[in-house]
Amino acid sequence: MQINNIKVHHTDKEGPAFLKSDVDKAVMGLILVDDFFEGRAKKMATDVERAVERTEEFTNGFSTAIDKFSALEQKLSSETKRVTGNVRDASEKLASGLAKVEKSANFDRLEKYVLLLERAANAMHSLAELEASGKLEKIAASIR
Repeated sequence: MQINNIKVHHTDKEGPAFLKSDVDKAVMGLILVDDFFEGRAKKMATDVERAVERTEEFTNGFSTAIDKFSALEQKLSSETKRVTGNVRDASEKLASGLAKVEKSANFDRLEKYVLLLERAANAMHSLAELEASGKLEKIAASIR
């Protein structure tokens, strides 16, 4: 009996047994005919082609992602510059307006007005309490 052109020496419970010399001859025959190496080379070439395709796919994906992140970074950078410029302009205008108010306002006179207004508010509050208690009419009647 023969299996793949190798003569079976004997068969036992573990299966067929072959002579080492017969196996060596069969392997040498495959090597010399180049069947073994050609088959392995074709499979390796296919594997290499798949690996190259996958690498190119991943490289293109990473390139696309990097382009998107770069565009987003540029957009955020320009927006940040615009917003900080607006904040700077607003703070300069506020400082300028406060300086104008400080120049034109007479704070001594303003302080006197505030004191007078506080005194007037206290007086109005006292009058309101007297009116609520009914005493304001009695005081007004006695003054007349």
